[in-house]
Amino acid sequence: SAYAKASRWGEEGCALKALEILKMMEELYEGGEEGVKPNKRTYTAVINAFARTGQPENAEMILSNMKRRYELSRDVSLKPDTICFTSTIDAYAKKGGEEAAERAENLLHEMENLYNMGDKDVKPNTRTYSAVITAMGKSGLPRAAEKAEQILDEMEYISSHGSKDLAPNTILYNAVIDAYARSTTIGKCNRAELLLERMIEESNNGNMAIRPDTITFNSVINAAARSSFGDYDVRKEAYMIGLNAFKSLHRSDYCQPSSITYVLFLRVLENLMESEESRDYMAGKVFELCRKHNLVNDAVVSQLKK
Repeated sequence: SAYAKASRWGEEGCALKALEILKMMEELYEGGEEGVKPNKRTYTAVINAFARTGQPENAEMILSNMKRRYELSRDVSLKPDTICFTSTIDAYAKKGGEEAAERAENLLHEMENLYNMGDKDVKPNTRTYSAVITAMGKSGLPRAAEKAEQILDEMEYISSHGSKDLAPNTILYNAVIDAYARSTTIGKCNRAELLLERMIEESNNGNMAIRPDTITFNSVINAAARSSFGDYDVRKEAYMIGLNAFKSLHRSDYCQPSSITYVLFLRVLENLMESEESRDYMAGKVFELCRKHNLVNDAVVSQLKK
């Protein structure tokens, strides 16, 4: 457990050491040492160790080992549960890339199939879906953001028909907005803005679970900053979406801008404002506002110089 926890600091060697200890425990147990029997908690700790150090293949190897041992012994202390699966999916989400997204989605489908066949121990939860959406967002695959939003909509539907524990939250919405920001979808900042508007409307009607936070507004601004392709009208619309999100965040009475807010909006100016004179003027205004909020740092200054 100590080696597994140490891997939080990116020490891959600690994760491998945790695996080595796990294998030693398995060998000792198989040799008759009952007191060192690994259980679900042991395996999960090692899965988490590999997840934290960006080694999802090793995390899934441990999960597969658990599944094999449970199938052979039917020992419930070795039966993988939602936490085991979700931690493995989260490992793929942290790594990113096409293959990672495909593996994350396959593990989700495996969980859903097992749950639908009666295995209540592997019911996907909001963290599971959030990890899959994050993996999709980092994949670069065509229509990945649209698939992420489809998952969000399915969760909305399921939760409205009784499964309240699957009601989407702010983290899930943020993951979908971020997926759009990373995508090459035409009109992606429009989709991001629509999701923000849905969150604002729902939270104003009492659904505080999806009230936007600073990350939400920043993600919409980021989607605008990354919308530098297209003709003048498309770019102008993207600029206005970024500007409106920037202004709305500053007017908010429940969340505040961060240094990242200013970095991202300066990128909006860099990528979307045609006139150099207007861009320099706006950048100066933004920097003064940043300084007023005591949020100037190296990243802001670096972006200002571009």
